[in-house]
Amino acid sequence: MSESGKQQANAPRQLKIAGMDCGSCALTIENSIRQLPGVEDVRVSFTTETMEVSGSVAVADIERRLKELGYRLASDEPAPDASELIEHRGLRGFLRFLWEQPPLRRALLVAAVVLAGLLVLPGLPPVAGLTPLDWLFAAAVVVAGAPVFAKGLRALLYARRITIDLLMAVACAGALVIGATGEAVTVILLFMLGEALEAYSAERARDSLRSLLALQPQEATVLRAHTDGHDHAHEH
Repeated sequence: MSESGKQQANAPRQLKIAGMDCGSCALTIENSIRQLPGVEDVRVSFTTETMEVSGSVAVADIERRLKELGYRLASDEPAPDASELIEHRGLRGFLRFLWEQPPLRRALLVAAVVLAGLLVLPGLPPVAGLTPLDWLFAAAVVVAGAPVFAKGLRALLYARRITIDLLMAVACAGALVIGATGEAVTVILLFMLGEALEAYSAERARDSLRSLLALQPQEATVLRAHTDGHDHAHEH
C-alpha cells in the first residue's frame, strides 16, 4: 500500500455511539477500544455521543467490542423536529425517558412493586427466617441491580476499569449478606435514579444542540465578486 493509501486508511473516523448514560461510560469505551490492535488514538465524547478513532482498526472490530461492553453503534437518523424535542421536557418527558431505557424501566417497575409491598407486607409472619418484606427487598435488589452489576463486570473484563457500577453492586451484595435488605434496595434505586437524572440532563443538552442545528437553512444565496466588478448570486 502506498504512503498516501496508508494515511487515508489511518485517518480519523467519527462514529456515533448509543447506550452511554454517564461520563464514566466514555472513559470505559476509550480504555477498551484503545486495547484493540490497530488503534492509534481514540477519544469518546459523552455529550455528543461520538467517538473519534484513528488507526487501521476495522469498524467491525470496534462494533464487536462495543457490544461486549453493552453499547452499540448508532445509525444515522434524521434529526427530530422541534415539537418532538419539546416533548422530552418536564416531568412527562423525564418519565418517558425512563420508560424508553430498559434498565431504568425495570427499576421504575421495581420501585412501584416495593412501594406496594410496603403497604401490604408489614406484619406478615417470617418465611425461612426472613420477613416477606425482606424477601421482597432482596428480590428487588437482584432484579434492579442486575444491569448495574453486568455493566460493572464488563468494564472490568474488557476495559480493566473498576467503575462505580461494580462498587455499587459489591456494596449492595454486602448489605444483603449482613441482612440490611432495606438499605440495599434503597441504595440501588437511588443510584439508578441518579444515573437516570445524569443521562436525562445530557439528553436535554443534546436536544438543545439538535434544535439549534434544525434552525440552519437548507439553502443559502452566496454573493461572489467576478472580474466584471458585479456581484453574482449563486444558490446552494
